[in-house]
Amino acid sequence: MMKKNILVLLGLIGFSALWSQQTALDTVQTISEVMIIADKARSMPGSAQIINNKTMDKLNQTNINTVLRTIPGVSIRDEEGFGLRPNIGLRGTSLNRSAKITLMEDGILIAPAAYSDPSAYYFPTFARMQSVEILKGSSQIKYGPYTIGGAVNLISTPIPSEFKAHVQLSYGSFGNNQQRIWLGDNKKNLDYLFELNRIASKGFKKLDNGGNTGFDRRDILAKIRWHTDEESRLKQSLSLKYVNCTEDANETYLGLSYEDFSQNPLRRYAASQKDHLQLSHQFISLTHSIIPLKALSLNTVAYYGLTFRDWGRVNSINGISLLNIISDPTTYQSAYQVMSGQAMGLIDYQNAARSYFSKGIQVNTQYLFKTGKTDHSVFLGLRYHTDQADRYATKSIYSMDNKIMSLTSSGVQGNQENQIRNANSISAYLNYDIRYLGLKLSPGIRFEQIQFEFLNYGTADNARTGSALKSAQNKLNIVLPGLGFSYEFNEKMNVIAGIYKGFSPPGMPSTNTTQGQAKVEMAWNSELGYRIHSKNFNGQLLGFLSQYSNILGSDNMSAGGTGSGEMFNAGHATIQGLELSLELDLMSIFKNEYALKLPLSIAYTFTDARFQEEFVNGGGDWGNTTIHKKDIIPFVTPHTLSSSLSLESNKWLCNLNFRVIAATRIKPSQSALIFPSPQVKFDDVNAIAAFSTMDLSINYKLQRRLKLFSTVQNLTNNQSIVSNLPQAYRPAMPISFNFGIKAELD
Repeated sequence: MMKKNILVLLGLIGFSALWSQQTALDTVQTISEVMIIADKARSMPGSAQIINNKTMDKLNQTNINTVLRTIPGVSIRDEEGFGLRPNIGLRGTSLNRSAKITLMEDGILIAPAAYSDPSAYYFPTFARMQSVEILKGSSQIKYGPYTIGGAVNLISTPIPSEFKAHVQLSYGSFGNNQQRIWLGDNKKNLDYLFELNRIASKGFKKLDNGGNTGFDRRDILAKIRWHTDEESRLKQSLSLKYVNCTEDANETYLGLSYEDFSQNPLRRYAASQKDHLQLSHQFISLTHSIIPLKALSLNTVAYYGLTFRDWGRVNSINGISLLNIISDPTTYQSAYQVMSGQAMGLIDYQNAARSYFSKGIQVNTQYLFKTGKTDHSVFLGLRYHTDQADRYATKSIYSMDNKIMSLTSSGVQGNQENQIRNANSISAYLNYDIRYLGLKLSPGIRFEQIQFEFLNYGTADNARTGSALKSAQNKLNIVLPGLGFSYEFNEKMNVIAGIYKGFSPPGMPSTNTTQGQAKVEMAWNSELGYRIHSKNFNGQLLGFLSQYSNILGSDNMSAGGTGSGEMFNAGHATIQGLELSLELDLMSIFKNEYALKLPLSIAYTFTDARFQEEFVNGGGDWGNTTIHKKDIIPFVTPHTLSSSLSLESNKWLCNLNFRVIAATRIKPSQSALIFPSPQVKFDDVNAIAAFSTMDLSINYKLQRRLKLFSTVQNLTNNQSIVSNLPQAYRPAMPISFNFGIKAELD
């Protein structure tokens, strides 16, 4: 059946290539293997924004969390302070491990196993990215499988149009440092780019026994492209891209109790001294682009990725869960003393080793033609994708003595988890843009066929003989229609609207007959907005509404659950809100005699997210109590504000970035907010208080090819609680300084 569907869809692509009865447009651009939005953000019928290279250069950030917060509609939950494993949500979707959005690098799915195990424990090194595209609303119906909230596309360093080399070095507080070098050239028929990137830190948290809490991440990127001559009648190119990434991080899931956070928010308990993440990632893609006809372009990409991560961490102490200890240190005083290294005891330590692979081939075609005053654009895409997550979790026993942990008993591989998750998918989309004068309509449809297979070998069969194998399969066929609309009043103003059906896969089929299989998460999504843009002012106001059926929750340890990874439904829910973005050069108000610019940008988001049914939750990030109708969905911040003010001259570029994150519920509820305090029990807390941060970035141009830069993170040294996950309270990185140099050769 799957092969038959592939043939049908390939036939549709072939049909679109032959469909050239109408008068073609004079030019057509090859579908880029990198850019989705490019310079089309203002004319797209759905919400689409880009953080360009100029903005990235201005901010001097290696932390994607800081950069994405400049875009309305984006939600972020901080975790380790460096943004290496960001928790990103779009328009109210779940933030945990960015599992509910479509993540791409250069237009290709980049999560280790986007279908079978979507939690993004690997996230591309942001320090090597040139720009970021964020697609929400009907503009992202082409990019699945997660189409309710939207898609984030990271743009890696492009091959330059002529020879260029770039060197960037920096060093700062806590031993934070970066070394980046790339060089590339564009020859007559052969182009290339090679890049090396390293970011590392000693860590800003302080272990009870004085150990290292930092990380070391290294990246290699290579691109080689062959292309025909510019004057060739049949223009085409063939591009090879390779990425290799490794990381060693002394990172933990374990946070702090409120009392300990109040005394020292940078503390780490002695029991987390062995917590360590080992990660490796390799990815290769081959892209062929061709313009067979004057108005037709065809882009084909084959890709293959391998990811391994083993996150070893403390799991329990003297048989008592960490959350129980932190929530009531008095009752569990003996276990707490072991956790803090003050007493001898036994520690359950778990290695969560997971191997992922993903591979696929995707084809995108674009055909343009014109009839009278009407412009037509037909977009057709097909992707065959398969991925797998191979999960072993192994428990070992350590003993604590005088703040030092020693291995007592090595566990047998897989004695906590031993399973394989497989997924195969065929996805396709057809999008038709029709434009007449200022009116543009964009109807489209997306199709997803997914086959899931879950193999649970049990914790006693580490050789996987199948003696205790439990398996389950599930197959889905999903059709998702959508319609986008835009109307330009003039060159400066337009309105947009859209409605589309969004979708999230339900995760692995359950082998538990009591719980049963989770249902597909679906939502009807609509938006209405107004845009205005001119030389010195840009503005956008959008309202959005998502009406869910079978909204999905998950039981992940990173979200406060048991770590089973199972999904469960919570019925109907509604998420709605407003997004506002403004950009204004304040110097344009006055007569500017000094060639100065004073750009101000503001991004504000209001989100109201509520359950619409009463149900008993299955655990995970929503807890295991009864949830009532109109309860607010946790971890969706109702108000976020980001503002940026820059002073720009020929030599200087100074940028001050200010962010406000409103009080955020961490439990489903609609009652009064209860914040952490000495008088409140840990289990009674239902919200984290509002907090704000401020960053400063300065660039100075010594000469055309040489720049000095400096950043100050958390300028006011705000020590608020920024998150309660994975396990208890976590701080932001304290005030830190960074100094660096950028040099270019061309």
